[in-house]
Amino acid sequence: MEHGLLVKPKMNNTEVQKRMAELMEPIDRQIMMCDDREDLLMMASCMMITVKNIFDQEIGEEGRRHMFKDMLK
Repeated sequence: MEHGLLVKPKMNNTEVQKRMAELMEPIDRQIMMCDDREDLLMMASCMMITVKNIFDQEIGEEGRRHMFKDMLK
């Protein structure tokens, strides 16, 4: 177990995409509940903080920095 992650059985790309879509459903519903631009920006800000915390917890600060750096390319 690297970085304390649980090892899941290997999924192919289609299975990964399907699982990611399932995980995004409640988030997409919440986004649709935003009434205006300000709500949407507040939600996005909260999501960024949560993502940062998840990455820090699961892959460490260096891993998080690498993920964010790669995301900006």
